[in-house]
Amino acid sequence: MVGVLGKVEHIGDENYTYKISKEAKCMKKINSEIMNSLNKIIKTVSIVIIPIGALLFFNQLGLEGNTVKNAVVNTVAAIIGMIPEGLVLLTSTVLAVSVIRLSKNKVLVQELYCIETLARVDVLCLDKTGTITEGKMEVTGYIAKNDKEEMANILSLLGKYSKDNNGTIEAIKQAFSKPVEAEILKEIPFTSDKKWSGISFKNGESYILGAPEYVLREQFDKYKDDIEAQIEDYRVVVLARSKEVLKKEGLPQEVEYLGMVLLTDTIRPKAKETLAYFKEQGVEIKIISGDNPVTVSKIAKHAGIEKYQDYIDCSTIKTEEQLKQAVKNYTIFGRVTPIQKKQLIVALKEMGHTVAMTGDGVNDVIALKEADCSIAIASRKRCGS
Repeated sequence: MVGVLGKVEHIGDENYTYKISKEAKCMKKINSEIMNSLNKIIKTVSIVIIPIGALLFFNQLGLEGNTVKNAVVNTVAAIIGMIPEGLVLLTSTVLAVSVIRLSKNKVLVQELYCIETLARVDVLCLDKTGTITEGKMEVTGYIAKNDKEEMANILSLLGKYSKDNNGTIEAIKQAFSKPVEAEILKEIPFTSDKKWSGISFKNGESYILGAPEYVLREQFDKYKDDIEAQIEDYRVVVLARSKEVLKKEGLPQEVEYLGMVLLTDTIRPKAKETLAYFKEQGVEIKIISGDNPVTVSKIAKHAGIEKYQDYIDCSTIKTEEQLKQAVKNYTIFGRVTPIQKKQLIVALKEMGHTVAMTGDGVNDVIALKEADCSIAIASRKRCGS
């Protein structure tokens, strides 16, 4: 019999997945100027119609030869004509027609009044992966610190045994497929907050793959120039090695830098055309991504976004005031956590903007829920089509 020992770190309300799920399920009041105006008209008419009806009734009674029955009938007929019952129906019909038109472009509308909100949007927040880009990564090359053959073998191991299904791992699986074998001791999957993943093998070595500044930490400055020279054109992830078994709560103190992998995003064919249209309509664009801000800026440049050079690393933002100031001054936001995405949306709304948010992953759910208008981008892989 084999015994298994497990440690539960978070349960119930403290579970991160539960927190996201709870916010996603929260019902938000619809912010519709049309609906508010209709309700105001109906409320006003409902109040005014009572004294008007009374005046009409007494006026009818005052007519010579008129009976109470005729006075009631004439008053009711006049009051019915004052009720704007066709106004709500006409508005709903127009919005329903808009929903049908959008469906022809493969857009599924959940809330009828979001059509109106979409028309009033003046700031559009885009998640880079799956929105501007196709969500597909391709390995362009790799640079080893010492042994290039050894690095290729390690990347083949990670590609073969990793259970992650993100774009980076998928690209590595495609590029590195050497016939390698090993026994896994422990695997730490990638998460958007820690920005790295890794596998510990029974031979006593652990390999880590992730964002340079998160994996290298104090050593980052040592390789900063080499890494930043590649970031101008590529998305860079670094490969590191440790002699310690990986733990979920953090990386080992000692990690050895082995090299970097260079990847590129594929920009959607109609991205430039779509972004140019928003510019013509006076809609301001904000790019919110968990990737390196320099990489995101480069993609924004290729996609035709103005002020692509105005970027910030959100991991450096520590206070709410800094975040609000960043919203005013920057267009590109990199290294953004799911919580920060929501905070950025809130800050924009507090500035008086009507905000739309697009996204295609779980890390976008909180921000999508907070936005005035939320657009979820379908992924063929996720939809199974």
